[in-house]
Amino acid sequence: MEIGLGPSAPQPRLKAQAAPLSDVSLAGRRRWHTLAFAVIALWIFIGMGYVIARHFGAPVIWWELIHPFTIGALTTAIIVYSTHFAEALTRTATQDYRAVAARVALVQVGLLLLLIDRAGYDWGPLADAASLLIIASLAWHIWAIARALRGSLAGSFAVTVPFYIAAAAFMIVAVVCAVLAGRGVGNYSSLIAAHQRAAVWGFALLTIVGTVVTLLPTLSSTKISPTARARCLRALTVHCSGLSAAVVCYALGLPVPAGIAQLLTVLASALVIAPVVSGVLGGAPQVTAASASVLAGVFWMVALNAADAASVLAGAFPRAVTLVLMPAFVGGGLLQLVTGVLTHLLPTLRGGGREAVYEGRRRGTFAAPARVVLVNLGALITLTGPALAGIIMMGLGLIGHVAAICWSLKVRKSA
Repeated sequence: MEIGLGPSAPQPRLKAQAAPLSDVSLAGRRRWHTLAFAVIALWIFIGMGYVIARHFGAPVIWWELIHPFTIGALTTAIIVYSTHFAEALTRTATQDYRAVAARVALVQVGLLLLLIDRAGYDWGPLADAASLLIIASLAWHIWAIARALRGSLAGSFAVTVPFYIAAAAFMIVAVVCAVLAGRGVGNYSSLIAAHQRAAVWGFALLTIVGTVVTLLPTLSSTKISPTARARCLRALTVHCSGLSAAVVCYALGLPVPAGIAQLLTVLASALVIAPVVSGVLGGAPQVTAASASVLAGVFWMVALNAADAASVLAGAFPRAVTLVLMPAFVGGGLLQLVTGVLTHLLPTLRGGGREAVYEGRRRGTFAAPARVVLVNLGALITLTGPALAGIIMMGLGLIGHVAAICWSLKVRKSA
């Protein structure tokens, strides 16, 4: 069963009195998702450029290093594809992509203003404007998802859609924490620690947990777990309660209670992800670059969340923990998930073809497994060995994913 992966997804029967839904054309769908992928890929390349420039001595600060990946690539991907999945799961057809494009544009302008202002050095008016644009985009996103949920024509899978609303709300909290820190309201390090956890374990992790319930079984051609679906709302409540308490404690400079509260988010993730993974591994899965990348990315996200909480409880400085874990989180967790999903999703949305056609299987190569190994081995090295070597390995693997997607679109276009 495919949930919202493209025009071939099953459509529900509508009541006789319901007005017919008009979806965008297949050509419009192709153009939009190709453009979204181009934006995501561009920020990945820009982020790698910042990494290389910093290695060679350029005065690149931490904010400039991380935000092309987290705001540019990740936030763009989440706004685009959580909207897509929410519409598919609630059976509310897309009329056009102009509203989503406007939200994405607000994020791009906001990120550019942050980079121009060099907010990590000295917070100025451009950083304030950037924050307002990003908050406006996220608030609009929440309204659009909530509207789709209220008008839902299906209920059994729409239970995962509230994860997207909660995730965007935590990202707004993260931006507010950054603004307060930049403007000198409260303790800077404590607020930045709260900002990082709200963005990472709120915005990113909640989106991923909500998505994998249906997406991972689809990628692996296995059944969707009814146990995971039944646990969604309970897990979301536990996660939001624990993370809210953790963010408040981090902001107040109380790391021990913050770490204890953060452990609740690990528990909440396990409640949903464990039955999903169990169902996939026990159901003769189809192993592809997409399914392997998503499975590995989910593992990294949950493991790093637990490591973050445990390190803080052991007495480590919260911001120092972030510096150690962030390369693995961004590369092995977030970007591996995003690029892995796109190796399946984008070719499917552009023409309904299966990922195997585009992964070189007919050519007998080992390119796809090599990319997955590079990303995950690189993530491990960032934690245990020279971080730069691991970052380079992850970068090569991720760029390989992007190149494979570009190749697949070229093949599909010429087919």
